Amino acid sequence: MGGRVAGQSAPTGRARRGAKPPAVPVSVVDDPGLPEALAELAAARAGEMDADTVNRELSIARKAIGWWRRQGWIICDPTIGIERRPAPPDRTKALTESQIAALWRMDAGVRDKTFWKMLYESAARTDEVLCLNVEDPCPQDKRGKVTSKGGATEWIHWSNDSLQWLAYLLIAFGWMLTTAVMALFSYSYDERTCSAV
Repeated sequence: MGGRVAGQSAPTGRARRGAKPPAVPVSVVDDPGLPEALAELAAARAGEMDADTVNRELSIARKAIGWWRRQGWIICDPTIGIERRPAPPDRTKALTESQIAALWRMDAGVRDKTFWKMLYESAARTDEVLCLNVEDPCPQDKRGKVTSKGGATEWIHWSNDSLQWLAYLLIAFGWMLTTAVMALFSYSYDERTCSAV
């Protein structure tokens, strides 16, 4: 939007990464000619970019405009009337058994293989697995305590394979001597630390 107001075209391809938008005063958003110019820009961008990119840019502009309006810096919303583009359906498919087997055979580090295994077996979100602390997994229950998007405590589940890879990972990083890790993989399991909340 700032580029259009400043008379510059938006960067495309690799030029988009790290591109610096021009400095434009917020007050130009109240320009009566801006809604029409933005509608033309959105139509042009729809021809250059995929629907998800155009919709993301529109969403970002609307969030900024909404905040500026709440601050009292501008009065109007020039994006009214610009519709989101229909995104094509997601046609990605689950990996086949042979693709999964090839993944496990890849020459990758213990950390990556542990991560892949836990994601595959738990069907958890990436950030849930990455945010696991050493005290979160409950090995005898084959589960781990995670925080969901809304902040609630939830449990993800996996098989012995993930637990074995997790042990390899902790050994590889030299953590096996800490009390928390020894307790994690010992059979003197304290049920109070892994009870559901």
